[in-house]
Amino acid sequence: MVKLAIHEWRPRDADAATPHCLLVHGVTGWWRTWWRVGPALAAAGWRVAAVDQRGHGNSPRIDGTITVRDLAADLASIIDGIGRPVDLLVGHSLGGAVVAELAIAWPDLAGRVVLEDPPAISRGTDEQWLARQQVEIAAALSDPDGEARRTLARNPSWLEEDARQDVEGKALADGAGIVASFRAGIGTRVLELLPRLTMPALLLLADEVRSVFPRQARYQLAGTLAPTLKQITIDAGHTIHRDRFDDYMATILGWAVAPATARG
Repeated sequence: MVKLAIHEWRPRDADAATPHCLLVHGVTGWWRTWWRVGPALAAAGWRVAAVDQRGHGNSPRIDGTITVRDLAADLASIIDGIGRPVDLLVGHSLGGAVVAELAIAWPDLAGRVVLEDPPAISRGTDEQWLARQQVEIAAALSDPDGEARRTLARNPSWLEEDARQDVEGKALADGAGIVASFRAGIGTRVLELLPRLTMPALLLLADEVRSVFPRQARYQLAGTLAPTLKQITIDAGHTIHRDRFDDYMATILGWAVAPATARG
């Protein structure tokens, strides 16, 4: 476990009873991927924290390789530091795999979980994907403005700030440690863990063509759905909270326990 960098947003009237939400980004991301989500949740009455996972943002670099279980242990340490379970734990992509791992290993640390397009595929032997990570990280370091323009062109539904912070996250990421960890087997097992979740869980999936949760995995999951799991598909790319921000927020806030209810 390591000490992670954290950014917080709080409602003006936050007190000891204010419900907590923890946000966990995906590969080469950092806390700023939540630059709209965090303030929106705070405005709705949540005390929100977003972490930089190990090897990302301003958190420590990766010493050798890491696994999803290691990253989940990092999160467990953060929650222990809060001194109470978090009411809502949200993870995107790799962050979703980490959240699922934590929810199984430390089920008492989170009241509800949201998994935003978590991976049901393995990247460890996908040399094309691994090479693309290295190319994009190099471009973020050598030509950040150009890479932001290219990112926005690939993702026309994003705001300019989405593209800028995406590139900033790549420039800060420990590319060598991330690629080495995936090659060694980072240990994502979302499809195995989803049927075992015991707390209320929301699985937000992107459009099949643009998702990392492919059709075959969706069929497999349909036969093993846990009674606590709600699955919703949104017509969006892999990063739903950027592509369809308003729908994303409405879905989460409509499903999660309202802060007023949580206080009572």
